[in-house]
Amino acid sequence: MGTDEGENMELSKKERFIIANQLKILEKLYPDEADSYATDRKAVEYGFALHYPWVMEHIYDELSAKQCEEVLEILQMYSSLKFSYDTLNDKSEIDEESIRFPGFDGNNETMQMVYTRYFIVDLDRYSELRYGTKLADFNSHMPSLDNYRRMLTIWEDLPNQQNLSKESILKILKA
Repeated sequence: MGTDEGENMELSKKERFIIANQLKILEKLYPDEADSYATDRKAVEYGFALHYPWVMEHIYDELSAKQCEEVLEILQMYSSLKFSYDTLNDKSEIDEESIRFPGFDGNNETMQMVYTRYFIVDLDRYSELRYGTKLADFNSHMPSLDNYRRMLTIWEDLPNQQNLSKESILKILKA
């Protein structure tokens, strides 16, 4: 999520100068939002450190490259599950809903959810995981990462990850 309101944030005078100038430019570029940008600029110019997090509330904490790669592995696994399921002759014992990618928990796995949305919607990748929804939100409304990690452990050990058998799909889903 964005910067915590209670978080202490320190900005050097140089950083404050740069941010204040950016805000001044935004005031001119977006007249409808000029008052908001001016208020933020004043807080930065005058050095009101309590208000820095408010100015930065739309700047999210970083999702590391390793965390991004983990999300991409999960998306690849679900893509493989979907394509493999679609090619199966015998789909008995597999509930089609169980192979659908539910997303990440919006409260506890927010950055993974936001990255998934960015990667699938903004970059237009893994469109098969949208399931016909143009603006899928990928919010599972429950923690999912631990389960995905268990599933990945099984999927990564399979010899043919892109053409899964019915037994392999069931094994992954039961993780």
